[in-house]
Amino acid sequence: MFLVNHTLTGIALGLTIDDPLLLAPASVASHLALDVVPHFGIAEAKNANFHVKSFIIVGSIDFAVSIAVTIGACLLWPQRALNLLIGIAGACLPDLTYIPAIAFGKKGKLWLYKHVPGYEAMIRFFGRIQWYEKTPGLITEGLWLGLMLWLLRGLLPIS
Repeated sequence: MFLVNHTLTGIALGLTIDDPLLLAPASVASHLALDVVPHFGIAEAKNANFHVKSFIIVGSIDFAVSIAVTIGACLLWPQRALNLLIGIAGACLPDLTYIPAIAFGKKGKLWLYKHVPGYEAMIRFFGRIQWYEKTPGLITEGLWLGLMLWLLRGLLPIS
């Protein structure tokens, strides 16, 4: 699932769940639930091969849009900023665990596997639950994006 969809889901959760102790695990769970749903993926990037040019381009744009959406949400709902950040962080956290492998390549990934207990098992689990990452998954991505924007529109502060 695109990071922006996880971000929007984290925003929705951050606006509706008041208790941070419930919000954090709920937002992580939302990420895993969305990753089980068929979604877009770049075949060449499967198996943590993140140095594929198309993955870098799509991922960079997605990450930048997610940051912009996060800033916009905190500006729209400043009184909920802490909850928004908790919701967004939790909803994006599983994907953020790939950053070392993206930044340091295969050597970095192997180092993490060797030195961080559970990292390899976690990455393999994330890979297994994402059973369908193909171009037709863009339909799911678009539908989820539309649903989140529609739900968040209803939560906009009235000026």
